[in-house]
Amino acid sequence: MTRRFALILVVLASTASLVLAACNSAPAAPALTDPKDILTKTVLSLKDVKSLELTGTLTGKFDAPQLGSLDLSSTKISGAIDIANQKAKFSVDAPTIMGTKLDALLVDGFAYLKVDGLLGTSMGLTAGKYTKVEVPKASGQAVTDAAEIAKQIDEFKAELDKLPNPPTKGADEKCGDQDCYHVTIALTAEDLKALSPEAATLGDGQFSFDIWSRKNDVRPAKVAFSVTTAQTGTIGVTFDFKYDVGVSVDAPPADQIAP
Repeated sequence: MTRRFALILVVLASTASLVLAACNSAPAAPALTDPKDILTKTVLSLKDVKSLELTGTLTGKFDAPQLGSLDLSSTKISGAIDIANQKAKFSVDAPTIMGTKLDALLVDGFAYLKVDGLLGTSMGLTAGKYTKVEVPKASGQAVTDAAEIAKQIDEFKAELDKLPNPPTKGADEKCGDQDCYHVTIALTAEDLKALSPEAATLGDGQFSFDIWSRKNDVRPAKVAFSVTTAQTGTIGVTFDFKYDVGVSVDAPPADQIAP
């Protein structure tokens, strides 16, 4: 080994050591403590999402006229969205709700909907076939202007300030392998009526909206909504999210589309 080559190795090793030391000593981003700040940053984080997957589950039982008590816990929900290419797919498998199975697709400007079970029959849909509908193009464009984004964030903050009960931050939790903030918005039916007269149709009850935001990028890892009434007990739905994943959505074959 020549002396010059050895000197180069020493310089490279020293440089690498300095880089590693700088990385190890770099301060971590300060933890967020204000629940409104967490929610605001969570909403803002979604502007850069290109694709996502979601899975959902229901909990609780619902007493329906003429159908009896329906156990919602066996219902499974899944979906995926390719925002850049305006493609999406969504499915609901609810065997205890009239044997309902729903599949929806959005691709190339058309929506395809297939609903099997008694619900599909009641809607007049052809069993085992997709109904094809053209989707009008959106008149607006995605908001990318910094000033407009800032305006919308300010409006969101103003809505948070109107809540009768402000959001609360719980203990940080694990969401799979991610560290997450946990924020809860709890409202009564009376609270909702005070915010919007249209909410009077919701009747009485307690409502809870929970958001788990990933600490590394503040994107929502999980969202849950539940309602508790004297008549139904507690019914809830929970969605888990994954971001920037590969999404494949294709139109169904022609023989699977209803005339």
